[in-house]
Amino acid sequence: MLGAPMYAIRRLVRDWPLACFLPLAFALSWYPWLIALVQGRSSGPNPLGPFAAALLVLAIGNGWSAVKALFAAMLRARVGAHWFALALGLPVVVVALVVVVNVAFGAPWPRADQLARWPGMLDTFLVALLFVALGEEPGWRGFLLPRLQQRFAPLMADLVLGAIWALWHLPLLGHAVPSQHVAPFLIAVFAATPVLSRLCNGARGSVLLPMLMHATVNATGAGFAFGFYQGDDLTRTWWIYAALWTVAAVLVLIATRPRRGR
Repeated sequence: MLGAPMYAIRRLVRDWPLACFLPLAFALSWYPWLIALVQGRSSGPNPLGPFAAALLVLAIGNGWSAVKALFAAMLRARVGAHWFALALGLPVVVVALVVVVNVAFGAPWPRADQLARWPGMLDTFLVALLFVALGEEPGWRGFLLPRLQQRFAPLMADLVLGAIWALWHLPLLGHAVPSQHVAPFLIAVFAATPVLSRLCNGARGSVLLPMLMHATVNATGAGFAFGFYQGDDLTRTWWIYAALWTVAAVLVLIATRPRRGR
């Protein structure tokens, strides 16, 4: 009979959602990379892995109502306009500052033909939103973040999630992210974590807002401005980028710290 085994699996998933989600998220993401390694090739992760893992854990452990709640969070758009401004504007401001600071350190200003490629950001944004952000954010911010915040204080939850999210990018390191850029890349990923967490929390648990910010980050940075530079100028770009995201994280943490009663 299947009743007893299925009940045992459902109970296991319901009682240990994090222990079930994390191996699934990595397995469903890393399988192209692992297959490629066996074949002597390189490959990135499947970004849909975290989303698929969240759906499986919610469906098995909590049923259709929990799955609907995740989809509702992904579509939650009735939040203050300032949250949309933060999601779409902060990555643009960071990248603009990266260019200005990089020029101050000796990099050339972007050429007119490079700036003229800006419409390509729209295509990059849509691809990132419908594939990368859709695959990652419902898993990291929609499923994992609230459960970590039930166990830990907000800052500790961010540290744990940041470490998990940075590790998840392992298949990209060394080829999609060259070795000289790995350290600032991981710092930027880690620093962006509390920003995305506070965005999600502030927007009433909306996963749509982190998805929009994630897609904007990909479109404005690696999808556009990083193409202005090569060699040492590009390496410096990455370090400035990591530093500015760290500053943004610190400012967000200060702005959202609990206020003590008088």
